[in-house]
Amino acid sequence: MKRTISLLLFCLTLLTGVKAQVHTLTGSVVNEKSREAVVYATVRLMKGDTTLVTGANTDEKGRFTLTTREQGKLSLRVSYISLGTKILPVELGTTTDTLRLGDIALSSTEVELGAAIVKTAAARVEQKEDTTVFNASAYRTPAGSTVEALVKQLPGVQISDDGTITWNGKTVTEFLINGKDFFKGDTKVAMKNLPTDLISKIKAYDKKSDYTEQTGIDDGEETTVLDLTTKRELNESWITNADLAYGTKDRYSGRVFISRFTDNSNITAFGSMNNVNDMGFGGPRGFRGASGLTASKMAGLDFNWENGKKKFEAGRFEIGGNVNYNHTSTDALSTTASETFLTSGSTSSFSNSRSHSFSSSTSVQADMNLKWSPDSMTNIVFRPSFSHSDSHNSGVSRTATFNDDPYSIDGMVSPLDSIYADVVNEQLKNITVNTNERFTLGDSKSNSVSGSLNIVRRLGKTGRNVSLRANGSWGKSESHNYTISHINYYQAQSSDNKSYLNQYSLNPSKNWNYGVRLGYTEPIANNWFAEARYEYNYKFTDSNRSLYNLDAIKENDSRPTWWDAENFPKIGTIPTEQALLDSIRDLNNSQYATYKDYSQKVNIGVRYNKEEIRFNAGVDFNPEKTKMEYNRPGQIDTVITRKVFNVSPSVRFRYRFSKTNMFELFYRGSSSQPSMTNLLDVVDDSDPLNISMGNPGLKPSWTNNLRAFYRGYDAESQRGIMGGIDFSQTSNSVNNLMVYDETEGVRYTRPENIDGNWNANGHFMFNTALGKEKLYNITSFTRLGYDNSVGYVSRLDASATNANRKLRAALSSGDYDAIFENANPSKSTTRSLTVGENLNISYRTSWFDVGLLGSVDYQHARSTLQSNANMDTWNYAYGANANFTFNWGMSVSTDIRMNSRRGYADQSMNTNELLWNAQISQSFLKGNAATLSVQFYDLLHQQSNVSRTISALARSDSWNNAINSYVMVHFIYRLNIFGGKRTSDEDRDKDEFRGRGPGRGMPSGPMRMGPPMGR
Repeated sequence: MKRTISLLLFCLTLLTGVKAQVHTLTGSVVNEKSREAVVYATVRLMKGDTTLVTGANTDEKGRFTLTTREQGKLSLRVSYISLGTKILPVELGTTTDTLRLGDIALSSTEVELGAAIVKTAAARVEQKEDTTVFNASAYRTPAGSTVEALVKQLPGVQISDDGTITWNGKTVTEFLINGKDFFKGDTKVAMKNLPTDLISKIKAYDKKSDYTEQTGIDDGEETTVLDLTTKRELNESWITNADLAYGTKDRYSGRVFISRFTDNSNITAFGSMNNVNDMGFGGPRGFRGASGLTASKMAGLDFNWENGKKKFEAGRFEIGGNVNYNHTSTDALSTTASETFLTSGSTSSFSNSRSHSFSSSTSVQADMNLKWSPDSMTNIVFRPSFSHSDSHNSGVSRTATFNDDPYSIDGMVSPLDSIYADVVNEQLKNITVNTNERFTLGDSKSNSVSGSLNIVRRLGKTGRNVSLRANGSWGKSESHNYTISHINYYQAQSSDNKSYLNQYSLNPSKNWNYGVRLGYTEPIANNWFAEARYEYNYKFTDSNRSLYNLDAIKENDSRPTWWDAENFPKIGTIPTEQALLDSIRDLNNSQYATYKDYSQKVNIGVRYNKEEIRFNAGVDFNPEKTKMEYNRPGQIDTVITRKVFNVSPSVRFRYRFSKTNMFELFYRGSSSQPSMTNLLDVVDDSDPLNISMGNPGLKPSWTNNLRAFYRGYDAESQRGIMGGIDFSQTSNSVNNLMVYDETEGVRYTRPENIDGNWNANGHFMFNTALGKEKLYNITSFTRLGYDNSVGYVSRLDASATNANRKLRAALSSGDYDAIFENANPSKSTTRSLTVGENLNISYRTSWFDVGLLGSVDYQHARSTLQSNANMDTWNYAYGANANFTFNWGMSVSTDIRMNSRRGYADQSMNTNELLWNAQISQSFLKGNAATLSVQFYDLLHQQSNVSRTISALARSDSWNNAINSYVMVHFIYRLNIFGGKRTSDEDRDKDEFRGRGPGRGMPSGPMRMGPPMGR
């Protein structure tokens, strides 16, 4: 009964605006000297000298909130070890409901010991609650380096060939600067343009969404970020960094970076251009460089401003945004040798290809971020964005398919060159299935606008809040693609053993969507909260594909005058008469489709929050309705409506053993539906060598994801460990069943449900300092993975049996269903075990550091279909790096490593590559503002660009062209305009203690010893 009355009173309060007589006190605790937030300071509201009314500890931002019904004269006591205690008088009246105390500054109680000398190196890795902190001063980077050179050295961080950054196996989606957005969603800007000299720390953590941050409700939309902390001594200064370079092989690079950081604002402008694949000096280079020859141009502006009020404080306003221009052009060469595993007992299908392509793209991205707290109980966040892209591409490729391994022929060096030669080797000709010479040309444009709005209102009692999120987007795109293919069939049983295709496709599309989400949280018991959310989304997509067979015009007696009767027109040429173009439209492979998707989601969950334990459990109920209008003029014209009901449970548990040691466990189960087009019984044979079909019998898939993670850190010994396991398993996953025709080399595919796809990955990182002065450091990063990949494969052999004759007759008449009805597929399973280890041992002093490094990657792969696909390969490396900094402004950096491969069937891949890079630089002018450096890449001309991939059905070995060996001369100029805001004595001592004194290494003179807890 009491609960019912309370609920009625609560509802009445919402309707009438009457406020309960609950007093709320808010504020922040900061260090008086450094103005940094004081975490876990004790805040107590006292009545008299001995009676405690209520109390709390400050959070990670130094904030606190107290609630009480007490009135009259009270006192607020704020204390922290080494910073003393401050007592403030507080008077709460009958009309006051919120008292904002602002910043409460505590003074340091440290005692100066003038004669003590401390020599210790900065900890490479520290753990602060959920955040891993890397001290930039503990990692040496060559003069003029950008953040990329620093990030490459961080334990647990890996950068792939395409620039994707992962931390402990999780993809880093954005960089932050001092906790603020920095070119949101574009990690390349910071990696390639932000000078290392600006950075004091890099923090790695999982950033919560705006909704989670404001409400405390975990919506599962967290992102992994690297948060860059700038050096405080550079605050209030305009920092300019210019870097111009030119090198051998006509390599050039230019970069200008201008920024200003303050406590309440930052602004950054940059421009860069280069033709060195955006590669900068510093950090170990792996087995492969970036693929292709790429020239890029970038320019951008990023800003952020806030009015100085603390987060969630009444009247706080923050605005930020960025605009970014990017243009790239790439000249790429690629050579590939692949093997497709067929049914047990048969030989594999082999393929060799070589391609040369040119591509260019231009994009403009603009984002804005506005945050406003009209009062201490309400928070509003609005994020609009706009993007435009324009791309062009062209290319030529040659491919040959074989029924046996062409390298098994004596003296065979290049099967591709041999089969395209004027005189063809007879042995090679006998195993050749087809050749395909292909020319491509295309362009595309797209524009999009989107925005999201989040509003959160706290409702009196701690933990009670209501929230609203609205989002929407609009997009439009169009692409044009041209393809010419010359195909020769060497094993064809008919006289028609050549095929010529000249195709043009037009693909316009548009889409829009909108959604709204309402959420409510109610405290139900001590530290327990109930959560409920309702979400509605609508998506509309309109796509059109028109395919035209230009080669059909040759057979048309009324062909236009632009057509040369003897030769086909050059690629990219189409008729101007619409009637003629319509007459050659491929009705079987042109399609028009509209999708209308109506989605609802109801989430019910419970949350338990304490300092040591956090627990979230919830389940999503997701009814969806999709209506598709689909038309293929030559096959189908239909309207399909699908209704599904998905359920997705999730559980997250975290236990904190201490401020620096914690364990986390996360599970999520989710179902997914096959795409609507996969469910259609249609055939796409626009590519005669790759024919695909739909499958109306597909079932939904279910995926289980489990993650366990532990991290721990001991500050005194500077020792940290971190380990985690990820597991993913999918039931009824959708994989393509492939039927391979050995006579013509055609691949027929149809999606099928299959069980058995799962993978597990583990990682473990150990980092420790050694020695009394912590000058030695050991870092180990271990990776372990197991992948169970499954697929279906069948083949149509070359035998002349009655069954095969009937099947080929059915295929010639377009009855593609016959091949799957008669297929007897084998289930192919490839099990792959990978083990990796990276070990780094380093020693550093005030003027030099040296490191030894080693890495090994082992792959053990076994296929159930082909024993020759089984392999045990090793990629390992070992080497050293060193940096020397001299008092007269000279610095020398070098790294050398041996990269080796073993165990590959192709002996040309079992190589040793000794890679040596070096840089020498000299700084001059006042304050060493200018630097002249010479950088040497791959001095021994050893680096290659070879890689291997393997799946359930195939393995592929590739070589790509790249920029490897060259020399660059750089002129770098740094300017600090108006002088920086000097840090306090405590900040300078802290910087020196962490190794940011003279020479960017250990301090050269005596230092004061601070209090034990502070150091």
